[in-house]
Amino acid sequence: MLDLAHKATLHSMVCQAILVLICLLCYGCGGLTGAKFVFDDTVAIVKNRDVNSLPTNWTAIFTHDFWGASLLSSDSHKSFRPLTTLMFHCEYALLGLSAAHMKFLNLLLHCVNTLLMWRLIRSLYVPEVSTARWAILSAALFAAHPIHTEAVSGVVGRAELMFGMIHLLCLLLTVANTGRLGPQTGGLIMLLTAVGMLFKESAVTIPMSCVLLDYFQNGYYHLRFKDQWSLVRTRISYLFYLLGTLGLLTARLWWQDFETPTFKEVDNPVAHNEHVLTRGLSQQYLLVMNIWLMLCPHWLCYDWALGCVKLVTNIWDLRLQGVIGFYSIVLVALMNFRRLPGMMLALGSMIIPFLPASGIICVGFVIAERTLYVPSIGFCMLSIYGFLYWYDCSTENTHWRTALRIFLMLLFTVMMIRTRQRATDWLNEEQLFKSALQVCPDNAKVHYNIARLATDTGNNTKAFQHYHKAIQLYPNYESALMNLGNLYREHGQLSTAEEYIRLALQAYPAFPAAWMNLGIVQSAQGKFDKALASYEKALKYRANFAVCYYNMGNLYLEQKRYAEALHHWQHAVAINPRQPKAWANILTMLDNKGLQDDALRISNQALQHLPNDVSILFIRANVLGKLKQYTEAEVIYKRVVELEPHNTLYHTNLGVLYHRWDKTQEAIEAYRTAISISAARATTARENLSKLLKRLEREAQVTQR
Repeated sequence: MLDLAHKATLHSMVCQAILVLICLLCYGCGGLTGAKFVFDDTVAIVKNRDVNSLPTNWTAIFTHDFWGASLLSSDSHKSFRPLTTLMFHCEYALLGLSAAHMKFLNLLLHCVNTLLMWRLIRSLYVPEVSTARWAILSAALFAAHPIHTEAVSGVVGRAELMFGMIHLLCLLLTVANTGRLGPQTGGLIMLLTAVGMLFKESAVTIPMSCVLLDYFQNGYYHLRFKDQWSLVRTRISYLFYLLGTLGLLTARLWWQDFETPTFKEVDNPVAHNEHVLTRGLSQQYLLVMNIWLMLCPHWLCYDWALGCVKLVTNIWDLRLQGVIGFYSIVLVALMNFRRLPGMMLALGSMIIPFLPASGIICVGFVIAERTLYVPSIGFCMLSIYGFLYWYDCSTENTHWRTALRIFLMLLFTVMMIRTRQRATDWLNEEQLFKSALQVCPDNAKVHYNIARLATDTGNNTKAFQHYHKAIQLYPNYESALMNLGNLYREHGQLSTAEEYIRLALQAYPAFPAAWMNLGIVQSAQGKFDKALASYEKALKYRANFAVCYYNMGNLYLEQKRYAEALHHWQHAVAINPRQPKAWANILTMLDNKGLQDDALRISNQALQHLPNDVSILFIRANVLGKLKQYTEAEVIYKRVVELEPHNTLYHTNLGVLYHRWDKTQEAIEAYRTAISISAARATTARENLSKLLKRLEREAQVTQR
């Protein structure tokens, strides 16, 4: 008995080690080297003040959506995930804003979920297959499946990973209490569901999954339908789950003031189509597309919005054959659910967690691969169940069983290679967008994101090409039209810029950023009154628009209305203290007015929000130098030079400081460094160095006499 116990323990440890190893081979082992924040990570983490601001703003975390907007704002997507945001914030506070460590934690959570799934299936009672083999093979497929790459390699996938972990824990609780599901277990599951909903809204489906599992584990499916219905109606725990779920949904909607999110057509063209038949058929086809991505994860794309999936407009569309096939499988499963309960359990475990993303409510995406993380638990169970059932039915044909084993090994190998390849795509945006173009060449959003990235990296030729392509594919793409206008403005083509921005406003008249950018173009054209009217229009659609107030300040500065300019810059930083250009303009104006003490006081406030902003540090150092506080000014100048070592101006001003301070040798070195970086731009450094050397020469001649 002792030997058997030791063997069982050893077998269990080996199984778990293999599963963790598969996870590490797919995502770890150097796969996180050079990882960066990509796509949605930028909005939800990098630009989200709820995540990267200290001290912790508890009110903001629990009243804002996942993307940092107020939950009651008309712009909010209503995706309320405060515990996920809080996790990101804690990581930022402890370890800084690093994509690598955040993705590593995602990998650890995926390992935990894989082990929980193995433990869950191993504890099930499914007589028609070996649960030990079902558990290890299903968990291995789950660990290696490429569909999980977005959830694991994208930091925002943390919401799915936490939902998956709580989902599996609740199912384990249900299995552990099969036949004796008391109020304590039910209460704990509802509590975990409530916590799960604060990580991801889809956790509301957890009680339904628990009911399904309890139904099959208790063997109720053996009873006649009439007896089943009578028993289900009298199960207090099922009623408790129903009422608890309704209560959680009501509380969740109350927290967002019972408002529904408003999505644009670019986010989900299916939901915005005016024809009921087209919407219905397209949504059914999308269900099959999601299953196909799990079945054959070759075509994977970070965004399936525009141009990836063509709408199904009539019943004669051949793509509907897949829909017929899917419902045929569901029908077969229903007809044989007493004989093959494991198949029905796996199918239900796939469908139930997917319900919130299935189109029964309006969502802001066409297909989102990370939403398949939890439904894929059921898919992996279903796939391996079918394989084992087929394998066990071939006991007399040894060659066929050998062929099936070889096929399974090849399948796992291909899956792991594909996952590893896909994880590499998610390391940075350039690779991610490039991979999407291969899958969806007609996706306007992919071209838009490639153009945006090209603009950020200074490749304007590529940016123009892809912005035009995005607009060609979707002429009413307001963001692409506006950004293309901004690009033309930066190249001095103001009339063309105004034309494209006005096209953006035709597509979306309540577009505050477009009104602001129109004002910037009009200001550059000298049309100050029209620019002011455009800025006011922008503020009409977004009252607390910090960047717009900053640009209004610039407009007043051009008109030499200094008091109004200063007021608007101050308003901008009051709304959003992370506005370095607004702070810099305020400090420059105070310095020019001779209000150095005020400039120092304001710069202290600015540095509390932007401690490493070079422009603010540079102005503070200049002010300290004018006040002859040379020691402190030197410390700040050196910090500025350390942050941007190849900036000619910073080395020049450090030289000026040493020059005034009579530190001759240090001044010469600073001037020469500035000249070595860019001789053409270092005019002041050359002149000052020449004067300094001539002065030293004269002093040397006087000394010799």
